[in-house]
Amino acid sequence: MIRFSSSFLTIFCFLATAVARADLILEQQSDDSTVTNHVIVKVHGDKMRMDQTNTKGRDFSVVVDMNTRDSITLLPKVKMFLKLSGAEVRAQIEVKNKTATNNEANLLPAPCMDTGKGDKVDGFDTEIYTWRGAYGISKTLWVATNFPNFESIRKEIAKIDQFNISGPHRNVQPEMSLLPGMALKTQSIGGGQTNIIYTISVKQEPVEPALFELPPDYTPWKQPPATPGGAVAPARN
Repeated sequence: MIRFSSSFLTIFCFLATAVARADLILEQQSDDSTVTNHVIVKVHGDKMRMDQTNTKGRDFSVVVDMNTRDSITLLPKVKMFLKLSGAEVRAQIEVKNKTATNNEANLLPAPCMDTGKGDKVDGFDTEIYTWRGAYGISKTLWVATNFPNFESIRKEIAKIDQFNISGPHRNVQPEMSLLPGMALKTQSIGGGQTNIIYTISVKQEPVEPALFELPPDYTPWKQPPATPGGAVAPARN
């Protein structure tokens, strides 16, 4: 019989708890001809938070419950928030589905296709995949099949995929968790524009639960007052 010391068991239990609490932090940058966006996505259990800053100063955060679809949009420059209930979102989806003349966006996304080609991205060997979806959107993805800990990361990405395909525009992007590795670069073409997304970092570490709550110093968003002539005055930063 193998005997473990109490100190070993304590360390083992601590490590097991740390692994169980590991969340996902995904940092990306997207560039097109008009703006550069810096995005950090955090997944903690069934909660997801996206923080976006960009070169035009339009910064915001969205916190969402991926089960209920309840969401809070945070506007950090003015410390205001806007709440949207999952029931409202589901009602909007039902109306859209009943009135839409083209349900292409509501189809399940097709799998990505392996081109059989490869390339080097950030020191990783990648396989190149392509994908086509609604509204004529096409994507090219550079996928690192040897990305560290991807099988564990895949489980968190699958939560985001499930959230996306249960929403109103599920066929505007592929299910990333079905790829054989981490997409380090994605080029999207649609609506006459080209956008390139770079994966900057992927971490699995505990995320502070308070980040998924409404900050106490934020107030409800209010429509800015109209200026003479009927125009809406811009919000002051």
